[in-house]
Amino acid sequence: MRFLFSCIFMISFLTGCSDYNLTKHREKAEPGVSAPEIEVTPVSHDFGSLNALDEDSSIVVKIKNIGTDTLSIDDIYLVDGSQNFTLISLPSTFLEPNDSTEAIVHYDPETYESNSDIVSIWSNDEDEPEVQVPIGGAGDSPVIRVTPEIFDFGSVFIGCDDSLGILIENIGNTNLEISDIEYFASLPVDFSIEDYESEDGTLPWTLAPSDWRHIKIGYMPLDALDDDAWIEITSNDPVNPIATSEHAGEGEYESWITDNFTQDGEVSVDILFVVDNSGSMSGNQTSLKNNFDDFIDVFAVGGVDYNIAIITTDSSSFVGGIITSSTADPITEFNDQIDLVGWHGSTSEKGLWYSYESTSGAGDAAPGSSTGFFREAAKLVVVYVSDEQDWSYQTYSGGGSTTMDPSDYSAHLLSLKSSSGLVVAHAVAGDYPSGCTTNGHATFGDGYYDVVNDLGGTFMSICAEDWSVTMDTLARESLAQLSFELTKTPLEETISVTVEGYVSSDWSYDESTNSVVFGTPPGDSSEIEVNYAILSDCESEDTGTSEEKAK
Repeated sequence: MRFLFSCIFMISFLTGCSDYNLTKHREKAEPGVSAPEIEVTPVSHDFGSLNALDEDSSIVVKIKNIGTDTLSIDDIYLVDGSQNFTLISLPSTFLEPNDSTEAIVHYDPETYESNSDIVSIWSNDEDEPEVQVPIGGAGDSPVIRVTPEIFDFGSVFIGCDDSLGILIENIGNTNLEISDIEYFASLPVDFSIEDYESEDGTLPWTLAPSDWRHIKIGYMPLDALDDDAWIEITSNDPVNPIATSEHAGEGEYESWITDNFTQDGEVSVDILFVVDNSGSMSGNQTSLKNNFDDFIDVFAVGGVDYNIAIITTDSSSFVGGIITSSTADPITEFNDQIDLVGWHGSTSEKGLWYSYESTSGAGDAAPGSSTGFFREAAKLVVVYVSDEQDWSYQTYSGGGSTTMDPSDYSAHLLSLKSSSGLVVAHAVAGDYPSGCTTNGHATFGDGYYDVVNDLGGTFMSICAEDWSVTMDTLARESLAQLSFELTKTPLEETISVTVEGYVSSDWSYDESTNSVVFGTPPGDSSEIEVNYAILSDCESEDTGTSEEKAK
């Protein structure tokens, strides 16, 4: 035996003992000597390749006592403790001669992988206290990889856009089935995902091993808030059935603008009332007279320097003299002039035409007129009061033009002033779009409605029961220097306004004129400061991924 072990040692580490034909074998115990002897089968096992999605396998490890005394199995375990192999305990740990027991080894691969381990069996066999059974196997499976898993766009100028390519790959060895793709984003949503199905076909997608797909994510911040989003991709990857890619970004204002204004001199306004004098207007003229004090009180409280004159819908000449802020009793004078208007005029009401004539050439309300009504620095306000539509597009019964439409009358009024903020038109007429029947009857004030919208004025119902609100509103909307046009187009949510150094909330932004419009005019010679951010002048940039395939 000593020679045998020496030779085996040398065979293992040298090339000697080649002259001897030696074979390892078990020696039986000498007669009269009792000893346990372990025998394990199989001596090794390869489970082969199994589909990780739906396959597993087991083997039986048989342990037999071929000795002459009781065999005690002291321990049996997996050396590496691989989670893919499971060892089921022995039903018996003491075996008499010729008895046997069995252990079961179960193999269940999770994904595309190779696994190995060793079943180690310890017993009281003196010659061979440990027996090792090497085991191995492999899993076949799809494996999804999404790149990048996390991406931060960083700071992007508000109104600019950036983009990111998401790469979806199958790095396994069987087909990957993509069944669903969902995209989630924080509110307000500043992220977008391209229509990937128009590019690669409707879901589900089948990706063979090494195949890939590319999805584009867009980011355009519309505010200065932090934004987050993530994509969820559902597949048949057994380990990672829902793969994700997380995205973040932050909007940033590129530049800020400060516009400064001064409320120039005394607040002044020239108001031309165009009053329908047809037969149905008696009640409406009475409402106008009875509530004129609400109109004029607004100017008195504000210290407004005003000119007020009245024409009718069939004449461009002033009904009476100009009512001014120095008139002793403006309310009585106005009411007397409304009485002179009367309701025996033409049934073809042409308020747009006669306001055009009155403010043109030698008209009473025209620049340079001897009446002195029109003042260059004053705000011009035209107020139409009628229960009929405007007929200025026809020429019968005198006046009118077949070639002019409401936009031409709006353009004419705008041409009279250096700034759109110094011209406005209002109307008290029949409701849009079908007129009104309460508190009298009126057809829709077509024509007047268009000019009022063109010039940013107020269109109010002539059928209103309470004209005090109507007159108060018209007065406040007619005050001079309510509107201040900005030099750049702002991001509305960023606008802040101060008057004489104090923050003001009495304003709104008018997108159509790009102006800050006050509810009441700032005081004489007051300093107005408007701060706001503007959109960046930017071009789209594609962030992409580091993977060449995604490009």
